[in-house]
Amino acid sequence: MKTISLTDDAYERLKSWKSPDWDSFSKVVLEVIPKRGTAADMEKAFQTLSPLTQEEANRVEEVMAWGNAWENAAAAWSTTASKENHAR
Repeated sequence: MKTISLTDDAYERLKSWKSPDWDSFSKVVLEVIPKRGTAADMEKAFQTLSPLTQEEANRVEEVMAWGNAWENAAAAWSTTASKENHAR
Protein backbone atom coordinates (compact mmCIF):
# COMPACT_ATOMS: atom_id res chain seq x y z
CA MET A 1 0.00 0.00 0.00
CA LYS A 2 1.21 3.52 -0.87
CA THR A 3 0.27 6.95 0.37
CA ILE A 4 -0.29 9.74 -2.17
CA SER A 5 -1.00 13.44 -1.81
CA LEU A 6 -3.70 15.21 -3.79
CA THR A 7 -4.76 18.81 -4.04
CA ASP A 8 -8.24 19.49 -2.72
CA ASP A 9 -9.53 19.87 -6.29
CA ALA A 10 -7.98 16.56 -7.35
CA TYR A 11 -9.42 14.83 -4.28
CA GLU A 12 -12.91 16.18 -4.98
CA ARG A 13 -12.71 15.05 -8.60
CA LEU A 14 -11.60 11.56 -7.59
CA LYS A 15 -14.28 11.43 -4.91
CA SER A 16 -16.95 12.37 -7.48
CA TRP A 17 -16.15 9.14 -9.37
CA LYS A 18 -16.59 7.00 -6.26
CA SER A 19 -19.81 5.04 -6.19
CA PRO A 20 -21.33 2.91 -3.42
CA ASP A 21 -20.03 -0.17 -5.25
CA TRP A 22 -16.44 1.02 -4.98
CA ASP A 23 -15.47 1.06 -1.33
CA SER A 24 -11.99 2.43 -1.97
CA PHE A 25 -10.26 5.02 -4.10
CA SER A 26 -8.02 2.22 -5.39
CA LYS A 27 -11.07 0.63 -7.01
CA VAL A 28 -11.97 3.97 -8.61
CA VAL A 29 -8.48 4.34 -10.05
CA LEU A 30 -8.38 0.75 -11.32
CA GLU A 31 -11.83 1.08 -12.89
CA VAL A 32 -11.52 4.55 -14.42
CA ILE A 33 -7.88 4.93 -15.42
CA PRO A 34 -6.84 2.57 -18.20
CA LYS A 35 -3.72 0.51 -17.91
CA ARG A 36 -0.93 1.89 -20.08
CA GLY A 37 -0.59 -0.45 -23.00
CA THR A 38 1.58 -1.18 -25.99
CA ALA A 39 0.86 -1.35 -29.69
CA ALA A 40 0.73 -5.14 -29.32
CA ASP A 41 -1.95 -4.76 -26.62
CA MET A 42 -3.94 -2.53 -28.94
CA GLU A 43 -3.63 -5.06 -31.77
CA LYS A 44 -4.94 -7.81 -29.47
CA ALA A 45 -7.88 -5.62 -28.48
CA PHE A 46 -8.72 -4.91 -32.13
CA GLN A 47 -8.67 -8.63 -32.87
CA THR A 48 -11.42 -9.17 -30.32
CA LEU A 49 -13.77 -6.77 -32.12
CA SER A 50 -16.43 -8.16 -34.38
CA PRO A 51 -16.23 -7.20 -38.06
CA LEU A 52 -18.05 -4.06 -39.13
CA THR A 53 -21.48 -4.45 -40.62
CA GLN A 54 -21.88 -3.20 -44.17
CA GLU A 55 -23.77 -0.19 -42.81
CA GLU A 56 -20.92 0.64 -40.40
CA ALA A 57 -18.32 0.21 -43.14
CA ASN A 58 -20.29 2.50 -45.44
CA ARG A 59 -20.50 5.14 -42.70
CA VAL A 60 -16.74 4.95 -42.06
CA GLU A 61 -16.08 5.41 -45.78
CA GLU A 62 -18.51 8.34 -45.91
CA VAL A 63 -16.88 10.11 -42.96
CA MET A 64 -13.38 9.51 -44.33
CA ALA A 65 -14.39 10.86 -47.74
CA TRP A 66 -15.85 13.97 -46.08
CA GLY A 67 -12.68 14.44 -44.03
CA ASN A 68 -10.48 14.06 -47.10
CA ALA A 69 -12.44 16.60 -49.15
CA TRP A 70 -10.41 19.79 -49.43
CA GLU A 71 -13.46 22.05 -49.22
CA ASN A 72 -14.15 20.72 -45.70
CA ALA A 73 -10.65 21.42 -44.37
CA ALA A 74 -11.37 24.98 -43.22
CA ALA A 75 -14.71 24.03 -41.71
CA ALA A 76 -13.14 21.44 -39.46
CA TRP A 77 -10.95 24.06 -37.74
CA SER A 78 -13.19 27.08 -37.89
CA THR A 79 -15.29 28.24 -34.96
CA THR A 80 -17.71 29.67 -37.50
CA ALA A 81 -18.16 26.41 -39.40
CA SER A 82 -21.70 25.63 -40.41
CA LYS A 83 -23.80 23.29 -38.29
CA GLU A 84 -24.14 21.03 -41.32
CA ASN A 85 -20.38 20.44 -41.40
CA HIS A 86 -20.24 19.67 -37.68
CA ALA A 87 -23.24 17.35 -37.86
CA ARG A 88 -21.24 14.85 -39.85
